[in-house]
Amino acid sequence: MVVIQPKNWPTGLVYLTAPVHCRSLSEPQRQTITQKTAGLPEVQVQDTALPSPLVKITPIFESVHPARGQCGLFAARHLKPGAFITPYLGTVHPDSPSKSDYDLWLDRDAEIAVDASTGGNEARFINDYRGIAQRPNAEFREVWCHRFKQRCMAVFVLSEGKNGRGKGGIGKGDEVLVSYGKGFWGHRKEEG
Repeated sequence: MVVIQPKNWPTGLVYLTAPVHCRSLSEPQRQTITQKTAGLPEVQVQDTALPSPLVKITPIFESVHPARGQCGLFAARHLKPGAFITPYLGTVHPDSPSKSDYDLWLDRDAEIAVDASTGGNEARFINDYRGIAQRPNAEFREVWCHRFKQRCMAVFVLSEGKNGRGKGGIGKGDEVLVSYGKGFWGHRKEEG
């Protein structure tokens, strides 16, 4: 099967259309991933087309952008508040997240994380909002993905919420931005 990569996908980086399971996942961890949890948001097969038609990978050239010389993920059309954008794909592995900038917890209690440093999809290009915007316009959420028949991390447009943070959604051409969290930046300060 030929895998179609999105425009601007980096040479030498594996484009994934499904999660990859690390061999070192224990059987209980595998069961945790493939067990549907009550109340978990569900993402239908038809909503997880890859490459995603909702976003595009774009090189960043603005001198004031913190990710200058890298790429960002931008909306290819208007995305409504609360809308699913794309799954976050990578290698599903045991243990705590590594020093990778592309590692997210899937289940802290079961010590399962997803790392997109050596392979992933469009979601790996989402930048932190700091230095770009006043606040994030998207967030990571755990979901049940029907296409993969397992729990996954996914990216959603922020909901409008009580304070209206996600009001208006994400406009066509706007960068999709999340908060990497205090832990991410705390590690960077320790390393610096």
